Amino acid sequence: MGLLKPSDWKGDWIYKNNQNKKDHNWYRKNFTLEENPQSAFIYVASFGYHEVYVNGKKVSNAVMNPVYSFVKKRLPYLTYDIKEYLRNGDNVIGIWHAAGWSRWGRIKAYYDAPFVFKAQANITLRNTNLELKTDASWKCKKSYSAYVGRWDIKDFGGEIIDERLREDDWNTTAYNDADWENAMVFNNEEAKEVGISNVNLGPKGAIVVPSTDANPPTSKITATLSAQMVEPQVKYKEVTPIDVQKDSEGNYVVDMGENYTGFFEMNLFNGKEGDTITFKIADRKVVKSSWNQRSKYVFDKTGTGHFTNRFNLAGGRWVTITGLNYKPALKDIKGYVITSDRKQISQFTSSSELLNKIYQINLNTYIANTIDGVLVDCPHRERRGWGEVTVAAMYGDALPNFESGAYMTQYAQFMQDAQADDGKMRAVINGDDFEFLMWMANSPITIWETYKMLGDKKLLENHYPTLQKWMHWLYEHSDYETGGALKIGTRGSLEFPGLGDWCTPRGNFWSSSNSPESAHFNNCVYAFMLESALEIAKTLCKKEDAKLYEDRLKVQRNATHQNIYNAGTGKYGLGHQVNQAFALLSGVTPKSEQEKVYNNLVDQVLYKFPYYDTGSSGQALYTRYFTEYGERMDLIYELLKDKRHPSYGYFIEQGKTVWPERWSAIGNSQIHTCYTGIGGYFIKGFAGIRPDSENLGMQHFIIKPSPVGDLTFANTSYKSMYGTIVSNWKKNDSEATFNIEVPVNTSAKIYIPATRKEVVLEGESTAEKSKGIQFIGTEKSDAVGNYIIYQVGSGTYNFKVSELPKVSYPDPLDKPDNLALIGRMNASSMTIQSENYPFLKHFVPMMKI
Repeated sequence: MGLLKPSDWKGDWIYKNNQNKKDHNWYRKNFTLEENPQSAFIYVASFGYHEVYVNGKKVSNAVMNPVYSFVKKRLPYLTYDIKEYLRNGDNVIGIWHAAGWSRWGRIKAYYDAPFVFKAQANITLRNTNLELKTDASWKCKKSYSAYVGRWDIKDFGGEIIDERLREDDWNTTAYNDADWENAMVFNNEEAKEVGISNVNLGPKGAIVVPSTDANPPTSKITATLSAQMVEPQVKYKEVTPIDVQKDSEGNYVVDMGENYTGFFEMNLFNGKEGDTITFKIADRKVVKSSWNQRSKYVFDKTGTGHFTNRFNLAGGRWVTITGLNYKPALKDIKGYVITSDRKQISQFTSSSELLNKIYQINLNTYIANTIDGVLVDCPHRERRGWGEVTVAAMYGDALPNFESGAYMTQYAQFMQDAQADDGKMRAVINGDDFEFLMWMANSPITIWETYKMLGDKKLLENHYPTLQKWMHWLYEHSDYETGGALKIGTRGSLEFPGLGDWCTPRGNFWSSSNSPESAHFNNCVYAFMLESALEIAKTLCKKEDAKLYEDRLKVQRNATHQNIYNAGTGKYGLGHQVNQAFALLSGVTPKSEQEKVYNNLVDQVLYKFPYYDTGSSGQALYTRYFTEYGERMDLIYELLKDKRHPSYGYFIEQGKTVWPERWSAIGNSQIHTCYTGIGGYFIKGFAGIRPDSENLGMQHFIIKPSPVGDLTFANTSYKSMYGTIVSNWKKNDSEATFNIEVPVNTSAKIYIPATRKEVVLEGESTAEKSKGIQFIGTEKSDAVGNYIIYQVGSGTYNFKVSELPKVSYPDPLDKPDNLALIGRMNASSMTIQSENYPFLKHFVPMMKI
């Protein structure tokens, strides 16, 4: 059991005198036990990262913990079981402390987080209890490592290890700490609160961050201490280098084989005392360092040593080593992916190697950008938790593919703590903020999606007061009383609701903020949010709120439909894929117009812009529409298997190992979350494993496979809280088999593609006559033709179909003057600035905003 109340904490906040926030400091406390303990736990709360050592051994395999929090209100602490590390006699506890994320002054409500920590060990003996807590009796000393760089946007730097100062026995009982100084106790009562009034704002509200590395700490601690809920960060996967080459300047360049986010390690030889080796990390081969990512190592007199990161990480693939006088061997180099210790719970393989690569690279991208308990845009340039990518990735990548309950509980707490007093949610959870609606939409969209997959009603209950305040803020920023939709800010400004889609193949344009197209985008998002809020209220039996949200939703849908809809053409605005799909998904389109809008969407995909026409903010709902609402996995498959620009296949053709920031595959960030979120296509789409809207939580679920295109098989598993669900299928031109596993104490609604129920066998009998299988109906499908629907209980089922429905649609028009194909040649996800850009006269009409 953790320390649940503030009064349970007895220790002081302590720090090292004359410290700098770049320092990595050692702390130690000697004590004696008269017997081996019955139990022993130490609780550590730190601003920044810490590691715990007992009698010379590191406790746990965790690295770079605790995770981010909104430290104005809450600070996570970690609990360590140290019973097996303690012994009868002399003992010592050591803490290695680094400021880490607390150096960063990007959250307006709290800038200068103090570089302090507190710890408390509760040790149970046979006849007594021992409480060991931080106070001025702890000894401290600056260690042999420190930070390099400012820990800020475009300069997260790295670390320096000075081997001359190394003391490997600093955390042992035999070590003599007589020359160490005593820790200083931080007087929180005399500290001052630091906030927005203490900093300067630059152009467009940009923050001018003051230096926060100086000693002593002065900022008042107002945070509640709460147990860290998300799994601790660990060395998640080892990365093996594939090549070392000497460049034209005499440096050695290591190719780690893939872009990853984490640690770099290397054994070093042949040095002289004081020689300095520099490691520069880049995500592109053509540069030596991406965004000032660099670390250093200083040799001692032995001339040998080992460099490894401990309290910082980097994102990249190529490591340029300067100062080395020999070619390093690959066996002396390795890397580690650093992220929270969340197990992957799904597997997918198919007959398409390209599809398999897209699935794995997408997950690698998600992992590469999930650091400090937050999904960020990129690990090197910004490390900011832009909200729109979380809306997409929680649906497509996290929930269907990784253990995500603890992660989402922690993230929801962060959202709640960071909510403004007037109810507004944050668009950037760990940094300076913007008022872009999709970026602020994790409440309620992601909250509701998590409940659908995990069935945790406690999450809804805990979040509900936050949701109520947020829905009221949105109501205050809409024209509900006059039958209108959201109040739209000045075009081209950063005012609410701001941008629509971003990083699309059509380009990025700040001038599109609050344009008619962006207004339609955001009004559809708001309608989808209201629907999610309505469902949450109904689930929690909040009848008055449910009626309120239902009324607002009706007004919102009607107003949004009327804003830029052309009844003659069936298009919303320019009729882009996102325009049409969002309207259909959010229920904005009236039934009388749905067929026209849907047909225009299909026409866009097949003919007008026959490629994946969305970006980082559109992805969140685009994936939902094609997977579970429009159910057009046939179209998605054609888009995914495309290798022309812009496409995921094009990324792979360019040798990408994670997704970059731009569809053009060029640019200064090659590790980015703009195009994550597609993992749901594989688990929920091709395999069809998804929640049942009538019985949420996956104890009763749907399996609705999509054997589309020229795919001949797909094998998929998903480990739910109730057991492993399996959906494997194999097909040829006219026949197919579907092998399904439903865990014990669960049930499923299974959709089998077939022309009619008479051609579906389970075992040797017609499926509807087999034990435990109930035929409940049929359903037409544009993607697979026709489904036969069965209700089943737990068990293993082998369905055989002797007559698959025939499905076909025209190929995209391949004509020389097709603007879509010309646009393909020129599509970029950033602003096209040159009037001399090839074919610009053809491309611009399709980019109008």
